[in-house]
Amino acid sequence: MKTIMKDYGKWVLIAIVLLFASAGFLALGIVNNALNPDRDFNSPVTSLTPPSDTTAVYVSFNRNNAQVGKKLEASLHNYSGNSKLKYQWYVNNEKISGATKSTYLPTAKDLEKFISVVVSYGTGEASASLYCSELPVIYIDTTHAIGEEYTTGKMAMSGNEDYTVANTNFYYGDLEIKLRGNSTMYRDKSPYKIKLASKCDLFGMGANKHWVLLANDIDHTLIRNKLVYDFASDIGMESMSSLNVSLVVNNSYMGVYQLCEQIRIGNTRVNIHDWEDLAEDAASLIVQVKQETEGLSDGGAKLLLERLTEAMSNDLSWISSPYTFTYANDTYVISDYVDMPSVNGGFLLEMDFYSFEDISSVKTNFNQPLYFNSPAPEVAVTNPELVEYARKYVQSFEYALHSYDFTFHNDFTHYAAYGGHYDWTNGWTGTLDKVVYSDAANDGKHYTELFDINSLINNFMVCEFSMNWDCMKNSMFISKDINSLATISPVWDFDWAFGNRNMFSIDTYHPESWHTTNDYFTNEQFYQSVQWNRYLVKDPYFLLLAYNKYQEIRPTVIEDIVKKNGKLDAYRLELKAAANANDNKWSYSYGAYNGETFINAMDSLETFIDTRVSWLDKQFTSFDNFVNSLGYYIPSKDITIKVSDDGEGTVTVSDANIKNLFIQVNGNAYSTYVSVDGNKATFTIPAEALNAKGNNIVNVVALNANNQCITNGHSDQVYKNEIPVQNYKVF
Repeated sequence: MKTIMKDYGKWVLIAIVLLFASAGFLALGIVNNALNPDRDFNSPVTSLTPPSDTTAVYVSFNRNNAQVGKKLEASLHNYSGNSKLKYQWYVNNEKISGATKSTYLPTAKDLEKFISVVVSYGTGEASASLYCSELPVIYIDTTHAIGEEYTTGKMAMSGNEDYTVANTNFYYGDLEIKLRGNSTMYRDKSPYKIKLASKCDLFGMGANKHWVLLANDIDHTLIRNKLVYDFASDIGMESMSSLNVSLVVNNSYMGVYQLCEQIRIGNTRVNIHDWEDLAEDAASLIVQVKQETEGLSDGGAKLLLERLTEAMSNDLSWISSPYTFTYANDTYVISDYVDMPSVNGGFLLEMDFYSFEDISSVKTNFNQPLYFNSPAPEVAVTNPELVEYARKYVQSFEYALHSYDFTFHNDFTHYAAYGGHYDWTNGWTGTLDKVVYSDAANDGKHYTELFDINSLINNFMVCEFSMNWDCMKNSMFISKDINSLATISPVWDFDWAFGNRNMFSIDTYHPESWHTTNDYFTNEQFYQSVQWNRYLVKDPYFLLLAYNKYQEIRPTVIEDIVKKNGKLDAYRLELKAAANANDNKWSYSYGAYNGETFINAMDSLETFIDTRVSWLDKQFTSFDNFVNSLGYYIPSKDITIKVSDDGEGTVTVSDANIKNLFIQVNGNAYSTYVSVDGNKATFTIPAEALNAKGNNIVNVVALNANNQCITNGHSDQVYKNEIPVQNYKVF
C-alpha cells in the first residue's frame, strides 16, 4: 500500500500528562521535559505518556483546557530544590510581556493559539502547552508518519464550556490511526480513522473503539456533514453522532475536524445482530467446557478464547448448517453452544462505485453498486449463503419497484440494464436485456414488505433537502437485522450538499429542482438514472407519505434550521473563531471558493438553503401539485375514481381498451382485480385497510383483456419502465 508521509517538523521530547493537580482538578498539558533552546512549542510530540522516570521534573495545569477568562495555573512536580521558581508564558511561541507568574488569564486574542509556560528551576527548565479553542481539542501523538496502514500513538482530549471534567469522560491512552476516504485521502488536510485501545464514550456519543476524524476539506463551512446528520436524526433516520473539534497532531495544529462515530455494527452504532458478538459468545462457552472437561489452565483458556474468537470472526462458514467450525484440529458444532439465528440479517451494505469489482459485490441487475461493509468483504464471502441472501433480497426489492403493482413476481419478465455513454441531449445510451431470475422466498412481496417504508421516506427527504451530488450514488447504506425489514440507514457523506463549490468545480448549485428527477445529477454514473428514488416517486402511496412527512417536518425540524437564531446561526457562532484559524492554515485548499472566508461560505450556504426551502414550500402547497411537480406519476384522464366514506368505490373509464383494473389501497393494505362492465367497475375496501382518520389513497391501473398493463409508451431512455395508464384518489 502507498504510504503518504505527513511532515510535522522537528522532533523533540514532549509529553502530554494527565494527573490530579494539588488543587484537585484533572490537568492536561503538553509537557516539555527537555529544554528546547528555540522554545518551539509547535514541534511534533514524540510521546503523550507521563515521564517513565517517576522522579522526572514536569509541569501540569490546573485545568485540562485553555478557555478565555478561565485562569490557568502551572504547577511544577518532582522538584525538591530551594531555588525560586521563575515563570514565563508564551502564546504561539511569542513571549507575553509581564506574564511571569504561575497563573495566566487567557484573553480573546489568545483564541485558536497555543498557550505555553516555561518554568525555570535551579539550572533546569520544564514547559507545558495547551491549545486554546472554543471547541473541544483532540491531541494525537504518533510513533510514525500517518499513512494508509495503521500506525500507533497516544490520544488525549480536552473540553470546553459544554464538556467539562464533571460531565465528560476524557480519553487518555493508546490508539491506532490511519488515513481514510477515497478522493479526500490524498488532500493536504486528510481525514483519519482512529481505533482506541479500549472502548470509550467520547463526548457522550456512546462507548466504542472505532471513530473517524472527518476533515471536511472540500466544505469551507465545515458543517454540511454535521448539518445533514443532525437533520436526518431529527426526522427519525439513523445517523452517526458527531462533534466539531480542534485537532492537534504531533503538536501541530491541524484545523477544525468533525469527530464522528464510524459506521459499523454495534449497540451504540448500527444496532443490529452482530455475528462477531455471537462468535465471541460461542467461543467463550467452548472454552468454558474445555476448562471443565479437559482441565484447561486459565492462561490457556484466555489464549484459546482470544484466538478462537478471532478465527470464527474471520470465517463465518459456521453460521450456516451444519454449523461446524474446525480450529486447531478440533471440530465444534456451534449450534450445541449457542442458538443459531437464520442467515437473513446482521449485515450492512454500502453503495459506492469504487466497489464495482469488490469480492463481496451484490450489484443489482440495474447496476446499483452494493457491497458488504459489515461483515467486512473478505469475511462476508466466507459464507456464500449470507451473500446470496443479501443479493436476492435487494434484487427482488428492485424488481418490485419496477412492477406496476410495486410487488415482486417470479412470473413477471425481468430485465438487466447496461449503460453506455452519457449523451447531453438524449441522456444515457444503453441496452435492456431479458434475464432469468427467480426468488421463491420473496415472490408476491410488495416493496414495503422488504424495506421499511419510513426509512425510504426519510432517505428521500434527506436527498431532496440536501440536494447532495452524491445522494443515491455513493455512501448510501442498507442495514438489515435478523428477521426484520431492511432500512436505508445510516446517512453518510454530505460534504457536496447544498450546492457546495467542490474540488472538481462540478455545478451542484441547483436549489430549485428535484434531486430525484434532475437528469444533470445522473451524468456521472449511469445507474443514477435508474436509482431507486426514481421508481418510488411513481408510487402514489409513497408520494402521499412523503407529502405528509414534509408537512410534519417543515414547521419543526426545517424551521429550527432556517429561523433567526436557529441551527445555522448557532453553527456560525460556534465555529467562527475556530473556522478563521482553520482558514489561516487551509484557505489555499479551498480553490473553488476564490478566496472567500468562512463567513462568506456560510452566507452562500444560507442563501442556498433559504432558496431551496422556499422552492420546496411551493412544490408542497398541495398533494396534487407535489405529484405534478415531480412528474414521474402521470394521472390519466381516462380513469375517474369515486370513493365513499365507507370504502365503496366506483371507477369510470373512457378508453374502450381498458377491460380490467388493478386496484391498490394504501400501498399493499388491500389490492384486487376487477372487470370493467360497460365503462364502470366497482370495488369495496375492507375497513381494516383504511386509516381511521382518513388520508387514504387508492391507485387504479388500467389493464387489457389479458390483464396486461396498458401503458402510455416508452419513456425517452431505453431502460426506464413504461408509464402505466393509471389514476389515484385521496380520501
